[in-house]
Amino acid sequence: MQLPDALTIVVEALIAAIAPPQQIDPPTWAERELTVPDGPKKLEKWSRHLTPFVAEPLSHTSIDSPVNEFCVMKSAQTGFTTLMIAGIGHTIDIEPCDQMIVQPTDGALTDFNSKKLQIAIENSDALAKKVAPQTARSGKASTTYEKRYGACSLTLALASSTADLRSKSVRKAWCDEIDEYAEDLDGQGSPFDMIEARQESFLADGSWKRIYVSTPTIKGGSHIERYWEGSDKRKWFVKCPHCRDESGESSEFVFEFGPNFRYSDEWPYRAYYVAPCCGSVVEEHEKRELVRNGRWKATDPGPGKMPGYHFNAMSSPFVPWPKIAERAVKAGSDIAKQKTFYNLTLGLPFEMKGDAPDHVRLFERREDGLPRYRVPPAGLLLTAAADVQMRGIWYEVTAWAPNGESWTVDAGYCDGDTSSPDGEAFGLLHKATLGREFDDAFGGKRTLDALGIDSGYRSHVVYSWVRQNQRLHPDTGKDVVLALDGRDGWSLPAIGMPKLVDIDLGGHKIRQGCKLWPVGTWSLKGSIYDDLRKEGLKSGALRDPDGYCHFGTWLDMAYFEQITAEYLSDEKLRGRSRKVWKVRRDNHLLDCRVYNKALAEYLGLSTSTADEWAALARHRGLPVEVTKRDLFTPPEATPQPLPPPEADPEPVQGDWIGRRGRNWLR
Repeated sequence: MQLPDALTIVVEALIAAIAPPQQIDPPTWAERELTVPDGPKKLEKWSRHLTPFVAEPLSHTSIDSPVNEFCVMKSAQTGFTTLMIAGIGHTIDIEPCDQMIVQPTDGALTDFNSKKLQIAIENSDALAKKVAPQTARSGKASTTYEKRYGACSLTLALASSTADLRSKSVRKAWCDEIDEYAEDLDGQGSPFDMIEARQESFLADGSWKRIYVSTPTIKGGSHIERYWEGSDKRKWFVKCPHCRDESGESSEFVFEFGPNFRYSDEWPYRAYYVAPCCGSVVEEHEKRELVRNGRWKATDPGPGKMPGYHFNAMSSPFVPWPKIAERAVKAGSDIAKQKTFYNLTLGLPFEMKGDAPDHVRLFERREDGLPRYRVPPAGLLLTAAADVQMRGIWYEVTAWAPNGESWTVDAGYCDGDTSSPDGEAFGLLHKATLGREFDDAFGGKRTLDALGIDSGYRSHVVYSWVRQNQRLHPDTGKDVVLALDGRDGWSLPAIGMPKLVDIDLGGHKIRQGCKLWPVGTWSLKGSIYDDLRKEGLKSGALRDPDGYCHFGTWLDMAYFEQITAEYLSDEKLRGRSRKVWKVRRDNHLLDCRVYNKALAEYLGLSTSTADEWAALARHRGLPVEVTKRDLFTPPEATPQPLPPPEADPEPVQGDWIGRRGRNWLR
């Protein structure tokens, strides 16, 4: 090779190295470079042909777009996580700058990194060349929570970490599943305000980008709903294959769940759509092509409004209409299932009923034949929950059937000092719960499957008592005694993963001496209130519905006043509206019922299979028939309980709730 030729090669290589990257828009870049990291098209090249509805919002993630922020309110599994990965990848390759992806939980952040982002990086030549590996020795290696590319980086942040959200300035902020973000971080401010503050230095030149993506939760308490309501509300319109409008163009409409979506209420759930413009039928097999040729159209345009996108399973290429019909049928009138259907399939916030059930009506529909301390025929699970006060402990024991029906087996108050785990009140609680055997309806003896204690008050006393009394259940292998931590918020699970906490009591400290279980109380209260409103045999129904709450005549009016003591209300927090639970009177037994339902979920109330319920019934010496009630099973088909015992066990405390008078603790 001659010297001039070698010099030419060197110069060309140098020019290529220092030349700015070719400016292409994010959708085009994604089609060239992005490998889909998960889902039905995993490890295939991304194509706007399959998910054309992603292209427009994805294009707004580029600095070339005049749009600074937009929101996406969506159902599950619609392809919008790919939007974030594609936008991040385009930024790394074409528009390098500092950016941040914010996830609601550590688990979500870990999954996003390992199961989505890292796979996309490793399967893209462009990204793999630019993102420093974690094994790099130059001092500029990437880490689990920071991807480095040249002088810039992508920070993977937790929405619950003020340290993460107060990190360096970023030009682009990707906010994922924002309905799971807290309203306030331990009094230090809103995570949204903290994220905005990280972009202050980019306000002057207008180059900042902020993207909000989430499935919604509760109407009036949903972050993504709030952003959607302030947007221009874009929906995915399809062309009617059968008619045209007055201008000669094809009429347009949106596939929405409602009266135009027709389906059979039994398998195979045949479904079709009636075009609202002309009444013609659109079959399932026509949907994909219509969606492929659809377009976004603002339904509420206005000056200053950000683009907002709503997309749900009705238009998704991944979810068949019969599956949507099946989910709707199976949700029925069950509030918890309806909420799941609205949020995850329709991409809509669910409206909870805010009024409390009528406590007088509940008192009037008490049932004979439900003696105190007796587990009813279908009560396969037995839980107890306790609410610790400055003086005394409230508690409730509840039996649960596989279909969610519940029976109050015992409830009361243990008077005494609670400043020590060896105090009188805790001794009485042990006698009423862990130390008691309950007769079942078939002559057997039952003990608790789980006992949960609210640790919000006297925390370290509760931790110590739980540690002293901990045991594993011989049937389930699970902890029997749980320290519980009630959490506010609409997106939290009934019961989450525990964390180990220290016990610091009486000058003695035990590191990581107790498990603390978080309980999402807000949604549980809504579910319980829905169950309390249900009408059963006592009201003339053909049967007691799933989730029906049974109460014996031994319960007095004060009990029902407590379990209906809260209501939903609208309030402003930092200028934002939200739905919150308000207390109108003593609510200790409502708290106990909330924790009891969380414990039932901990034991598998909603997740156990029919075979597992049958095995549990056999193991406990119960007829398997108690697990098999259906719509056509008359009440008489349920095995009849034994007659009441001649003498009930002695109550823990001589005084019952009503004898203390209302608000006696005050």
